[in-house]
This record gives sequence, structure tokens and C-alpha cells, in this order.
Amino acid sequence: PPVALGGTVLVLSGIYLAEHGWKKRTLTGGLMMAKEIELRERLLGRPGKPMIEAIAADAVADEAMLAALFGFVYSGEDPLRWRAAWAIEKVTARYPQCVVGERSKMMQLCMQDNIPDGLRRLLLSILYSLATDSELDVDFYNFLLGRMCDLQSPPGVQSLAMKLACRMSRVDSDLQEEFLCILRNMEKDYYSAGLKSVLRNCLKRKKY
Repeated sequence: PPVALGGTVLVLSGIYLAEHGWKKRTLTGGLMMAKEIELRERLLGRPGKPMIEAIAADAVADEAMLAALFGFVYSGEDPLRWRAAWAIEKVTARYPQCVVGERSKMMQLCMQDNIPDGLRRLLLSILYSLATDSELDVDFYNFLLGRMCDLQSPPGVQSLAMKLACRMSRVDSDLQEEFLCILRNMEKDYYSAGLKSVLRNCLKRKKY
């Protein structure tokens, strides 16, 4: 059930725990609440990179904490949600199987117009770590094409959107050629140096 905390209702998702394979567990409401309160205090304490890495390490070993992180990302307020996403990004870098079950939900959140660019960049980073070249979500792929060409989007969002679209386009040879055609016709003079570098690598068919 939803958990009320500080005036915010959090809907906690199921998660996977690295223990003899990734098994879905159900947590008791009392344990969830205790972990949320503790984690909320740590995240709102203006944590730096060492603290975020410590939270990520704890979350890998603690299913209640990882569930709370996802709950904050989906339903928390700013800056709580992007700090939680930062910790999940660290988890994903080492244990992607821990978060792969949340991939579709993160795609849907990433496509929302009203989320901060910082949170969107972190979601794209997480999703890039989870991406494969054997499946395609059409709506999300079209979203990526729009973001990578959007001059109003931050360079970090544009670059990650392009890299992720490049990887997803490999699901079909015709789709990949269409993607490369879009890149060739982009107005390169208006984009950042970092995005131009990603664009060149995509055109050279380097693996992303």
C-alpha cells in the first residue's frame, strides 16, 4: 500500500535482491517505513558523492532501502527524487540486474515533460546502462530522437539521448539507416562539442 511520509504519498515498487539469483521479495509495511525515514534523512542532508556511493552500497544489500529509493524517484519531491536517482545510477553501474525490472517505469517517467532536466539526465544514464540492441520501445525511441535534436535540452541530456537512440536503432538495419540519416542532416553548428563527438562516433558506427 502507499506510505504517507511528510505529506507525500509514496508508492513503493517491487525490487530485486542479489542473493542466490535475483528474487522478487515482498516487504512488510513497518520495515518499509523505517527504511524510508532513515534514507530520507540521509538524502536530504546535502550528500556528496561519497555519501551517495555509501547509500548505493547499502541499497544493494538491503531490499527495503532499494525499494525506498525507487519510491522517492517515482513519487518524491525535489531534490529528494534526483538524489535517489543518483544513488540508483550508482547501483546500476555495478548491479544492473537489480533495477532492470523497473526499466519500463523509468522510461515512462523520463518521457514526462514536467520533470527537472537533472532527473531526466540521471534516468537516461540509468536506462543507457540497461539498454540492449535486441528490443525497441517505439514511444521511448521517438522521445529520444526528439530530445537529441532539441536545442533547449541540456547537452548532457542530448548526448545521452543520442547514445541511447543509437544503441536502440540497432534492433533493425532499416531503423539504423534511418537514424544515421537523421544524424547526417542535423545542424551541427548549433550543438555542443560533446554532442558533436557523440554524433561523429554514431556515424562511424562505433558501438554505444
